[in-house]
This record gives sequence, C-alpha cells and structure tokens, in this order.
Amino acid sequence: MRFTFLILTSLIPLSLQKSTPEDLSYVAAVVEYEFSWDVPTNVQNYLTLIRDAAAKDADVVVFPELCLNPGQDHYVPIPFNGLLKDDPIPAIRPYLYHEILVAISSAARENAIYVIVNIQETMNCEDAPGEECPEKKTYIFNANIVFDRQGAVISRYRKMNLFGEYTRTPALKPDLGEFSTDFGVRFGHFICFDLMFQVPAVQTPQKLNVTDIIYTGMWVSELPYLTAVQIQEAYAYSMNVNFIASGANNVTEGGAGSGIYSGKAGALISFMPGLPTTRLLVTRVPKVPGQVQSYPGPIYNDPSDLDNLLINGDPSMAAHTSRLLVPGYQSFTLTSGDIMCSFDIKLTQTDKTLYKYRAGVLSGVRTYDGKASGGIKVCAVFACTGDGIDSCSKRFPKYTAESLATFEELTIAANLTTPKRNEDLQADNIVYYPISLQPSILPLEPKDYSLNINQIGDRTFYNYKLLNGNVELYSFGIFGRMFERDDEVPSPPWTEMEN
Repeated sequence: MRFTFLILTSLIPLSLQKSTPEDLSYVAAVVEYEFSWDVPTNVQNYLTLIRDAAAKDADVVVFPELCLNPGQDHYVPIPFNGLLKDDPIPAIRPYLYHEILVAISSAARENAIYVIVNIQETMNCEDAPGEECPEKKTYIFNANIVFDRQGAVISRYRKMNLFGEYTRTPALKPDLGEFSTDFGVRFGHFICFDLMFQVPAVQTPQKLNVTDIIYTGMWVSELPYLTAVQIQEAYAYSMNVNFIASGANNVTEGGAGSGIYSGKAGALISFMPGLPTTRLLVTRVPKVPGQVQSYPGPIYNDPSDLDNLLINGDPSMAAHTSRLLVPGYQSFTLTSGDIMCSFDIKLTQTDKTLYKYRAGVLSGVRTYDGKASGGIKVCAVFACTGDGIDSCSKRFPKYTAESLATFEELTIAANLTTPKRNEDLQADNIVYYPISLQPSILPLEPKDYSLNINQIGDRTFYNYKLLNGNVELYSFGIFGRMFERDDEVPSPPWTEMEN
C-alpha cells in the first residue's frame, strides 16, 4: 500500500535554536499519542508533531510504542546493517526505502531535530546482509529507530522483553540501544516492558555509563506499584538519570502516561490523562541529572477523569505478609523471607473515607499477566476497597473527594538485601524504587517525602518518610526488582493468620 504524505517545509533545514556541547542543558519533547489504527493519519500527525516540537526549540522528540504503524499490513523494513550503512538518509534516497522511513527522515531533516520513533519492523532473512538470521524466514520486531538532524538513521534497538506480542520476535542479539548527539549528550534507549528487566533497563545506564535514557511505551498501568508515571519517575530517581518517556494513549485498554524526569529532582513535566488525547510535552533538561532550575512540573488532571482509565491490579497481593491498619497511631514490624520492614503510622480517616489500608511486605516472585515472572522485594502501605488483602490493588469505580485517607505520620524503615553487581552483565542484580501514588495517578513530588539510604555490608537500610500529611494516597513504599529470581514460579498466597 502506498501513502501520500504532506511535507510541510522544504528540504533545507530550518534555522532554529539548537543546544550545543557547551550548554548545561538541552530541550526534550515527548508525545502522549492517542492510539489509532489509521496509519496514514498517524504518519501525518507525526510530521505535524515533529514540526511543533522543533518550533519549541526541542533538540529531540520521542514518540511512543506501536503507534506509528500498528496492524499486520504496514510492517517496515529497516536495513540498518545493509542499505542504511551506505545511504543512511532515506529523505535523500527515497526510492530505496519504505515511505514511512522517508517521511520521518524528511521531517527530521527539515526541522533539524533528533526523532525517535517505534516501528513494527520486518526482516526477510532471504536478503538481510549483516543481520543475525537463525532461520531463512521473515521476522517481525518491535523496534526503536533514531534519526539525527540530517534525517540519517543512526540507531536501531529491538525490544528484548515482549509483553505477549505473539506475532513478534524478541531481539535476536542483546544489543543495547545508544546514540550520540551534536549537543554533547549520549543517550540509551529501550521499549516499554524492557523497563522491568535487568537487561536492558539496568544494564543500559550502568554498562554504557549514560545518564540520559529514552523510553517508548504502551504501558498498561497496575496498582499499587506500577502505574505508568509512577514507575517512570521512580526509575529516573533510582538510576539517577534523565528519563525521556513517551507513552501511548489508549485509556480503555490501560494506556496512558508520559513525562520527562531528572534524577532525584522528579518530574520536569509529566502527564497521566484519563481521557483520550494527544499532547506534546516539552521542557529543558539539565545535562547533570537533578541539577534543575525552573521547570513546568506535573500536569494534574481531575481525579474523576481517571475513572475512565483501565488500571489492573498486582496479582501478587495475596502473597504479601500484611496487616490491616486502624485509625490512629500504630508501630509494628513485618517480615518476608530475608526482608524486614518497620512501620510507624498515624492514619487519619473521616466519615467520607471509603478506603481501608494495609501494610504489606513480600520477598518473592510475581507474574506479569502470565507473560513472564520476576523476583520482587516490597515494603509498602496500600489502599484497599475492603478489609481483605484480595480487595487491595483495586479502586472503587467512581472517585469521590476525600475517599482516601491521609497520614499524619508515615515512615517505613526497610532492611533489604544490598544489590550486587553482575560483572558479566555489568549491571546490579537488584534495584529498589521509591513509589507513591495519589488520586491523580501521579506520584508524590520530591518535596513531599524523604528517602535516606544507609548500606552496611550485605544489608541496606531504607528510611522512607512522608513529609506532607495533607496528601491522599493509594500507595507509598519501596518496590524492588530481584532479577536473579526471574522465571521462577510465582509465590503462593500467604497462609498465616493475619494480624
């Protein structure tokens, strides 16, 4: 099928303000893009958004996962180790390449901007010079493609950790995504469910020694630890990186959430909509993560809008050792396996409060919707719609004001296993993320909590404290990924008598 795309400007690059190697920051843009099966319209929308990002002086613009050419009729060949080695700019040699590559290359070149898109890539191993080809057949990949300011394809990354995606093949080689820019920043990049795994999410910043990560996602949010912006911001905090995250918007299927984050400074800008929308987010990013000055910050939506967003529940809740909280002050310790967590809590409820709360801990294994399993270490407080653990990680169908409780005091002291470096992978075997969640389905801002970390040998002590007693919370705690237990059988439900 051939498409006709409207090219908005000439082939002469626009003279816009560009960041330089000497600058202390650069300008990044991400797109929260409303999913559509209409590929020609998607391409035209991308071209407009690239122009809009460039008009705001963005040096780089990122689009989400699987939104450009969805479906099985629009696969695009990316001859990264073949034709693109000698002719890397599809805009200059349009007769050599698929029209989608030509259109995006032309837009990147015309607007003098780095563009990262996610594409369903096809590779016919009957004719694939320089490629890994275990069999002489056609493969389909979920791939990120990076274009530089001249429209040249400079990087390709194939998703390693598929979430189902039964028509696609995981990357045939564990090659990390990376590229360098003319403004002195080297980026790593990966895709959606990859965020949950040691390779590439931990390996990319630690092995490549990069502090700027680009992420394309179609994330399906999950209470209480893994809603989209919540885990994006937590990743940036724990890895101390700038995280440039673009999310697909498909709220009835659980897709929403984009943002740009800078280390422990939190969200420079973030967006978690409950309604179908496309939105361009642009902000200046410091080259040293966390060294921020002024920035837009989170975009808060009416919590009632989030009723429309499908949010799944963590299937491991029943495996947590847990305790039902009561109004007023309580102090206690819970253990699971090799972790021990102490809780100091003063819970405030009113006659409008609908949710109950539990404290829970788990050192075990969870399933990801049957697609994979992974080791986790958790110490957290989370909301429930009833007294039982089976009601946790759920919301009431309609949000009502003041239905969630507040905490005059909430401190979690977690005694956890110290991460160790896997020298073969050059990546840590455990990562701990500070997580929190408000009615807006956004995490707390850094000013609202403190986190102190103290390592003593093979134990690390996390003191996570709520500083703002006026915020309502769905969850607050430490969520850890323990990669050495990946692929094990998920932990069974907790069978001891609950307190």
